[in-house]
Amino acid sequence: MIERAAACLKNGGKHVLRTPKWNLRTHRSLHSAFWSHGAGDIDLPAWWLALLQVPSTCDLKWSPRENATSTSRSPQDGLDLGLLDFLYPKKTLAFIRKCVRGNSATVRLRHRPSPLLLQRSRAYTSAADGSGSVPLDQDKKEQECTDVIGETKVANDGLVIPNESECKAKLHELLYAKEPASDAPTLWQAYRQLMRTSLRLDTGDLIRLFERLSTSMESLEIEITIDLFNVIPESRRRPSHYKYAINAALKQQQLESAMDMHREALSRIQGDFGSSIIFEYAIRKRIWDRAEEIWKVYWDHRQLYCTAPALLWEHVDTKTVSWQMERATSAVKNAVQRIETTGRDDARLMCSLAVWLVQRALNARKTGFKGTLQLRMLNLMKHIQEPDLTLYKAAVLQNLSLGVQSHEHSEMAVKLYRQIRGELNIIPDRDLLKAMTKRFSALRDSQGMYEVLEDFQRYHEGPPPSLYSVLMAQLARHGDLDTIEALFQQYVAEYGKADIQNHANLLLWACFRRAEADRAERVLQSLQEKYGYIPDLKAWNIVLGTYVRVRDCDGAMALFEKLVGSDIPPDNSSYGILMGMFAKNSDFEAAGGLFERATSAGIKPNRAMVENLIVGLVNSDRFDEAYQMVEKAQTMDLDEKRTRSGPLSLTRMWNTLLTHCALKGQLDKVTQIQQRMHASGVPFDSHTYSALMLSLCIKKLPGAALRIMEAVMPRSGARVTAWHYSIVMGGFMQTNEPEKVLHLANQMLEKGISPTFSTQEQLLRTASKVDEQENRQDESLEERPEERPFHARRAEQVLAQALEALNPMELAPSGPRPRAGSSPPNVAFYASYFPYLISLYGKKQSFERVVDMYDTYVATAQKVHGVAEVDPPVELLSALMVAHTNAGEHSATEKCWHLAMEKSGKIACKMNADTAQPGWVLHKHRFLLAVPLTRYMQSLHATGRVDDIATTVDYLQHAGYQLSVNNWNEYVQILAKESRSMAAFETCEQHLMDDWPGWARLLRRHGRVKTGFRKQLRPPSWEMGKQVPHYETLVYLAGVFLYLRRLPYGTGKGPVQELQKTAPRALEAVLKMPRIKDEVQPVVLQGRR
Repeated sequence: MIERAAACLKNGGKHVLRTPKWNLRTHRSLHSAFWSHGAGDIDLPAWWLALLQVPSTCDLKWSPRENATSTSRSPQDGLDLGLLDFLYPKKTLAFIRKCVRGNSATVRLRHRPSPLLLQRSRAYTSAADGSGSVPLDQDKKEQECTDVIGETKVANDGLVIPNESECKAKLHELLYAKEPASDAPTLWQAYRQLMRTSLRLDTGDLIRLFERLSTSMESLEIEITIDLFNVIPESRRRPSHYKYAINAALKQQQLESAMDMHREALSRIQGDFGSSIIFEYAIRKRIWDRAEEIWKVYWDHRQLYCTAPALLWEHVDTKTVSWQMERATSAVKNAVQRIETTGRDDARLMCSLAVWLVQRALNARKTGFKGTLQLRMLNLMKHIQEPDLTLYKAAVLQNLSLGVQSHEHSEMAVKLYRQIRGELNIIPDRDLLKAMTKRFSALRDSQGMYEVLEDFQRYHEGPPPSLYSVLMAQLARHGDLDTIEALFQQYVAEYGKADIQNHANLLLWACFRRAEADRAERVLQSLQEKYGYIPDLKAWNIVLGTYVRVRDCDGAMALFEKLVGSDIPPDNSSYGILMGMFAKNSDFEAAGGLFERATSAGIKPNRAMVENLIVGLVNSDRFDEAYQMVEKAQTMDLDEKRTRSGPLSLTRMWNTLLTHCALKGQLDKVTQIQQRMHASGVPFDSHTYSALMLSLCIKKLPGAALRIMEAVMPRSGARVTAWHYSIVMGGFMQTNEPEKVLHLANQMLEKGISPTFSTQEQLLRTASKVDEQENRQDESLEERPEERPFHARRAEQVLAQALEALNPMELAPSGPRPRAGSSPPNVAFYASYFPYLISLYGKKQSFERVVDMYDTYVATAQKVHGVAEVDPPVELLSALMVAHTNAGEHSATEKCWHLAMEKSGKIACKMNADTAQPGWVLHKHRFLLAVPLTRYMQSLHATGRVDDIATTVDYLQHAGYQLSVNNWNEYVQILAKESRSMAAFETCEQHLMDDWPGWARLLRRHGRVKTGFRKQLRPPSWEMGKQVPHYETLVYLAGVFLYLRRLPYGTGKGPVQELQKTAPRALEAVLKMPRIKDEVQPVVLQGRR
């Protein structure tokens, strides 16, 4: 019983594991009574007694002529499949029945030994048949073969005897069919049917059968292939036979058998007999002694192969790059161990194999892999041989083959290149430098371009002619005009002036990127005189754009009119450039006039022209019209021939709307516009995200803006620039978190992002805040702190570092210019550092530091522009007025005021406007004089010239300037201080009460905390036109009211009754103002009650 149980379990286990060589050994769970042989203890139904009675006529021996297709069932079937079922748990029995499919004939056929099969392992049981196991799908194959051979005869004993002639004819037909449609199992079954007869195949048919069965991947056919190979006479074996047999042996994990076949083939024939198959197998399994043996045999007998070494690698080369790199790394490690244990001479062959593996892995192209795996492999190679150009060049080119979109591999290529020219001290060749030049150009990496150019000059006497334009274009993008001029001179000296047109335009483009219009004129004139250069339309457009960039309206218009009258008429790009100048100044009428002029001349508008119209509308506070134009632009027929980004994109138009709403702190509108962009399928870029970040920072949510920069933008593929860092840094400045500003500055440098004057200015303000905090702490410890002047040491250190690294190339990157104010970029990039510090020192009455700062500004301006006379911008003049007013230097304050008015008149004037007429100031610049006006009014008040304030205010309003909320509050306070009571109330009523929320609303929202409503009564900078009185203004008006209430008056109306008529809202605000014990009311109202 135990033997039969083992045989039954063996049958099921063979089908589960599908292995022909080993017996199944498993922890099976049997009935608890099985081990005591207590069958009587098992509670069985009555019908089982019939099954336990085995007929005496059953034959327990297998017939060698047994027919596999017989459908007769013998009593032995019951013993094999059902007799001992009760010994197994239900789940085990169900699993065995699931695996064993078919009738008793099928089961017997599986155990029938083949005359060609080798001896297999045997299970020593009474019913063992000596055969191995077969695959699970054998039932299907046996069933298929019943229709292959045709009619059969049935012997007296019930077994089916095949028809010999039909078997041979059918097998011959399958073997030599022109289009063989039969699969390997069908062919094999036909052969087995023939083997049951007395007929045998001749050697030719046997070889044909071997070749046909060798292509199968099934485990049974693999065994058959090996057996058939052994039957083929050695003299008739060909290279392909060895190759098939070796492949089959390796599929059975029989490496030594495959090696024996390979040695036999090597000793007697030539050709491809499977060396590459064994070689790949040994490398895959990391069996390096066998891989080394094949490697040695190949090079010792390579004349037998009659082919290049690539044949040995044909199977290895089909693997992935990561697979090859992992095996190459393992081979290098093995070679290093050999060197350490046996010496370098004995390990020479293994080192050679490892080097070849590494080279083959590095020569693969356009296939992804982990850069760390490649770097690890190269580092290990240093223990075998000295680093050479061949390996590292292959590694660099492999990374570059994956394209610029793969940031990881681009960074790895750059890293390896810098190792080549740095610590490895390897001379790069021209091909490597050429490839790196193109990649650095695609990445816009200026540092890399300088490195490549340096290597070209040092090792190869300059770049090849085809790379001059690439190098110059990249350097022009970064504004390095001096280096471009040197390259241009070198090219002309070596190759003549064949490409003068392209190179000249690159020289002019560098001037544009640096915002140097004067130098652009000099370069153009020099090219015409020395080389006979004739500017084309592209050159004229570059020069025109340079004038526009420095805000030289007169120069731009003169050049444009000159271009109109020349033989080269302007195109839509020319009109678009000039329209941009007027649109940015909010002169929509001038920009619209140019648009109509272009269309009337038959010029089809392009995207830039429409974008500038939208910019003009936005800057003129005509947002709804701008929004409608953006929507309309999606269906407009625009000229796209000059767009380099493929299909027309409306992203920049939408970004204009986003930035306008962000600067006004309208976060809800920013969100709505971005949702509309997404719904319209408009792609987001870095400026789209910067608008959202800006609106969040204005709302004092810099943490949310930081998450967008660090998480959302990298995930969407948007490029993070210094402008984004400056936005977040400014947000943390508003929330008074200077330590986070410094952390962001360090993080930006670690990521290789070069600082700009926007980020440096944020650092300057942060450092000054820290200096102020430390100064307040020191003052609290000193007895007479007023005697020690304030000195912002950290801020001046930041300023010194910024000025030391000052370069006009900072202007080359395109993007927004924060706090540039009225100054053009070529002035703002250095002048924007000084107003804040000068104003701070003026407020702190550190007048010596003010003089030092201004002298530093003058020296910097003279160095940058190369001129003796310096014309400070309006923002710097405002800062100087703070210092002069606090110092009591009112004549100097007035001088600065007149200079500010003169400069603002040039900037804010509309095109062809008459300044004698009212309203000649552009809408964008209506608040240009708001900051200096406050200081000027304070100075006039200090000198008793209050009437001049009214005259100045009237003149500014006549010209079109608009006073800010701070200006009106300062004016009302001065009137109140001078006891001009009625004028103070009437001015407040007219200019400050339209947006007054009322005390009930203020106190209900903020409670009776004094700082709550004070902040709301001081609008932010983007709401300079909001009309609301400051708390201090109302307190001063309250003092005036108390004074008026005590005045005697006759029978007519008194001043209070007059105020109720002329200034009712202002009077109500004063009467309902709560009494607060603070630093303002007791001082102002003392003695007035």
